[in-house]
Amino acid sequence: MRILRTKRGSQMVEAAVSLPIIILAGMLLIRLFVFYLEILTTGIENHKAVMEQQDSYRGAFIRTYRDEEDISLLRGGLLRMDVRKRLETKAYMINEDILVRSGEILGE
Repeated sequence: MRILRTKRGSQMVEAAVSLPIIILAGMLLIRLFVFYLEILTTGIENHKAVMEQQDSYRGAFIRTYRDEEDISLLRGGLLRMDVRKRLETKAYMINEDILVRSGEILGE
């Protein structure tokens, strides 16, 4: 009878129920963190690509640059919905050679 009155067993049951939920929630947070790092990395790569194109641009005086990329997180575990992010890159490309020549013509 004394064994039934102790509360040690109830603590083990509470731990057995709550620990897997805490572990799954922690893993979900790590996956979301990695997803946001992927968004950041993709944005940096797009910015580098735009800067490289800007440096080598020799076309008309001004042109717009647009690019879109979709990033999605794989579903699984506790995550049942689609998590997506669309990155849009917009930039203006200016031909600096024409800009300098127009300044020389205007006498600046």
